[in-house]
Amino acid sequence: MHIAVCDDNVADRKQTERLLSRESAKRLETSGNLYVDSFGNETALLAAPMKYDLFFLDMTNSTLDGAELAATLRNEGVTAPIVLLCSSIDYRTKPLTDNVECMDKPIKTAELSALLDRQIAKCKDKEPTIEIRDSKKAYYLHSKQIIHADSAPDGVTVTCTDGLVIHPLGDIRDLCQSFTGFDTFVLIGHKTLINLEHVKEYKKRTVTLSDGASYTVSILENKSFLRALNALR
Repeated sequence: MHIAVCDDNVADRKQTERLLSRESAKRLETSGNLYVDSFGNETALLAAPMKYDLFFLDMTNSTLDGAELAATLRNEGVTAPIVLLCSSIDYRTKPLTDNVECMDKPIKTAELSALLDRQIAKCKDKEPTIEIRDSKKAYYLHSKQIIHADSAPDGVTVTCTDGLVIHPLGDIRDLCQSFTGFDTFVLIGHKTLINLEHVKEYKKRTVTLSDGASYTVSILENKSFLRALNALR
């Protein structure tokens, strides 16, 4: 589980980190490490929030308070659970977005442990995402959202189901590293990576995808392509 702590009170932030570190050590042999990133301002957190499975927030001296930061995260597309830590601000009195709960400071160990137990159980059923970075931001996508990736002299293009087109850093081989563990993605040549979940038709080494793109599968890759395609079907 990846956790973000954003608190503009340094002492409180460090205490939350310590408590999470102890919880991580306690769970090492069962659910594994808790990976915790800590932030003192909302700008740093909002740079790449999609990687996190859980947020702990309390902002009392910043442009946004914790509840407003939670709302901003939701507007950015974050769906992960958010815990608002109540100190000088009682967030229970504020309008809150979905999947947000409150916890009082100082944090009680038993309450934190119970919350983490619940969230870890939910994370086990969560569909993993693929991280793709361009020069400006990181995208976290489910495998079905990606149709194909193509290499050209000016770089790589990743085409997605919602019309999103990403130009990731590196070449096609670098991109393949992001897909490790996702068996539906296969190379059909040295320039093209396709998602087998989006294959509409395959005939005489020509494969057509859900967005209408068509490719000729190289002779060298054809056997492995057919083996992977048949395994999926």
